Amino acid sequence: MTIKSLSLITATLLLSTNSYADETLEPITVISTNKTAQSIQNTTSNVEVITAEEIEEKGYQTVAQAINTVAGISVASSGGLGQQTSFFVRGADSGKVLVLLDGMRLNDPSTTNGTALLDSLTTNNIQQIEILKGGSSSIWGSNASAGVINIITKEAKDGVHGSLALSYGSYNTRGAEADLSYKDEKLTAQVLASYLKTDGFSALAPRSAEEDGYENKNYNIKFGYAFDENNKLSLSYNRIKTETEYDDSYSMDQANDDYSHATSDQENYALDYNFKLDNYSAVFHASKGTYDRDYFTTGFFGDGHNVYKATLKEYSLINAYDYTVGKAVLGLEYKDTDGFNQYNTFPESQADYTNKAIFLSNTYNINENTLLETNLRYDNYDAFENKTTYKLGIKHDHLFLKGFTTSANYYTSYDAPSSYQLANSTFGTLLKPSYTKGFDISANYKELLSITYFNNEVEDGIDYDYMNYGYYNVDGKEKFQGLELQSSYALPSLNLNLSANYTHLFKYEKEDGTDLLRRPKDTLNAAVDYYTDSDTHFGINAQYIGDRIDTDGGFPVASEVSTGNYTVWNMNFGTKIMNDIDLTVHVKNIFDKEYQSVYGYATEGRSAYAKIKYSF
Repeated sequence: MTIKSLSLITATLLLSTNSYADETLEPITVISTNKTAQSIQNTTSNVEVITAEEIEEKGYQTVAQAINTVAGISVASSGGLGQQTSFFVRGADSGKVLVLLDGMRLNDPSTTNGTALLDSLTTNNIQQIEILKGGSSSIWGSNASAGVINIITKEAKDGVHGSLALSYGSYNTRGAEADLSYKDEKLTAQVLASYLKTDGFSALAPRSAEEDGYENKNYNIKFGYAFDENNKLSLSYNRIKTETEYDDSYSMDQANDDYSHATSDQENYALDYNFKLDNYSAVFHASKGTYDRDYFTTGFFGDGHNVYKATLKEYSLINAYDYTVGKAVLGLEYKDTDGFNQYNTFPESQADYTNKAIFLSNTYNINENTLLETNLRYDNYDAFENKTTYKLGIKHDHLFLKGFTTSANYYTSYDAPSSYQLANSTFGTLLKPSYTKGFDISANYKELLSITYFNNEVEDGIDYDYMNYGYYNVDGKEKFQGLELQSSYALPSLNLNLSANYTHLFKYEKEDGTDLLRRPKDTLNAAVDYYTDSDTHFGINAQYIGDRIDTDGGFPVASEVSTGNYTVWNMNFGTKIMNDIDLTVHVKNIFDKEYQSVYGYATEGRSAYAKIKYSF
């Protein structure tokens, strides 16, 4: 197994009595740092990668489950599979995180904060998840002030290959996934499909109340043709359809609400034309995303039907030039966003806007040990004020201790109002983008230890005014400060890998100085993995959540409640039954811990899932 710097152990864990064993890592290529493929070493940004192997080993069913183990990220779920999921990167909410799938934006403009719906993203067809932490608007524009999550689906290999997998587990959870691919010198073609269905458990506590089921269908098609060594065309299509049962908090009998349900249908298309000549390369990208969600509710005032729809069109031309000591990237972009929402027969709310942008990125090797990275971007909007963002980063490999690296980044970023917020602003209010200024400082010694301090401030944050029934820009600043510790240690003689990470938030304050909800002050992830010489893996991992506050939703005054201070343990097993058949088994919450990540909502008890996979 290649050990990568995702799950890492804190500095004090069993390390003081051992010397670090050198490892040879496979090259890791990412595209989230400047929209071009490059080594993860050629950036000053904080980037981590979750591989397909790790997804299989840990049994992650959704992207939300996978990123929940990354330092600086926390996830809060309103129930089981398919239920509404919130995630926070360095304390910032999910509307400040850009989520991509093969370069296609998944952030839904019709949501209240422009977030991507991670609860609908399963992991079946994923090759790699790149996680870039820190302000990234100087490359990606809006919805990237806290970071970028770039999901890359599996690529075709030479010849004909494929796989078929079947899974089954607790709560009558069953799934199937299949892929078939072909690749030669000219042509690549790939079809991936997955299906997941569960009877689930009650979204609202107690878990034993009326079940809330979920169904997910995912289709992914990719086609590529190389005209010659310098010209290549690729097409991508992805569709996610879901059906979710949930419990409406306004229902007369909330936990036994057997009516409330939701459907979603998200489609993304993309065309990319790649040109390369010597040191110059260019990519023309055109994509379209359509988002359609319907919620059917029941409550004190009768049945309700909420409709949310959005369309996002994007065009870009990314030019890159590799020179002797670096790389320069020039990007030109155009986006057209159109959003719509309606409740029952009430008047429609609609908003649309366009965005034109230009950015310049440059990575420059001052010498063989020092890298300088600079980005500058200008965004022009037709519906609200324009924004200029930038980043300055530096990384240095220290000669006095081989493997010791320090880096620092200063950045500005912004988040434009979502189409939903624009359509539902308070009367007479012209919303403007929120604006983030921040920096991070890191020190790393090989894979053994990594320490990062971050500090971010957000101006003109967008919030909902319950008295005036609309969104507005808040005076003051949100503040986020924190520390991330990561480490990994291998014991080759014992076939063991020890890993963990720890995150502490010093500040996660609203503009009035009070703490933001649902962010844990302390998070610790730890894992022990054992690998035999016969392709068998045993693992155990745990997550500790420290102090975390929420509210009980009381009306007219809500009371503060605590949802933290617990530890959840999981076990994993995988083995190769024969050359082409693999078996994995995962046991979650092995001590059947009762806890809530969102107050009043149920979480998974002790459960087990198994998957058998045939590959050729």
